[in-house]
Amino acid sequence: MNELFGYHKELNMKKIIIVGVIALFFIVILVEIISSIFNSDSDVDNVSKIRDKNLEEQSPNSIFYSDNNSISLELSKQYSLSQYHTTNDYLLELRSDDNLNIFVSHRNIIENRSLVEVASADLRSYIGEYNSYSNLSQITELNIKDYKGYTYSFHYLDSKTNTPYYLQVIWIETNNGYYIFDIEFPLDNLNNYTNIINDTISSFVLY
Repeated sequence: MNELFGYHKELNMKKIIIVGVIALFFIVILVEIISSIFNSDSDVDNVSKIRDKNLEEQSPNSIFYSDNNSISLELSKQYSLSQYHTTNDYLLELRSDDNLNIFVSHRNIIENRSLVEVASADLRSYIGEYNSYSNLSQITELNIKDYKGYTYSFHYLDSKTNTPYYLQVIWIETNNGYYIFDIEFPLDNLNNYTNIINDTISSFVLY
């Protein structure tokens, strides 16, 4: 009787060991499958990142987004612009080594005042900041996509470097408020930046 009991006990132990080995085998297989899936996803992500980076490098333009992703500009890499973290409440602050500067800011709509009145007041206020300016333009209306806009320009002398600059200011009125573009560069580079004004406003995207 004891021999029979011992035999069954030994048989049950063998079954437990066999089941344990089989379970361990399936666990290993399952872990390998899960690991393979994650590695595959990681490989796909890496491939996507490489592809996106290559596409970005091949693109002739750079896209600049505001910190709050409310607007963007797409401009040629030939301008060599870099985006700066703004300290003056600008949505975008772009600069190049040869002093091409593009600043974009936002203001709320002023009730009961037309855009041309607002732009005119801005012009009077702006030129008051400079001791020396010249070639002040008239305020000109612009049609920018579906938005109404006004622009003016003038030359001024940078008192720190004694360098004459060209400055153009563009006001655009949208349902989200006014967007103001200040585009400036040394006057000597005027021929090099004949398209920068049009490139900037035509690439403006509001999200």
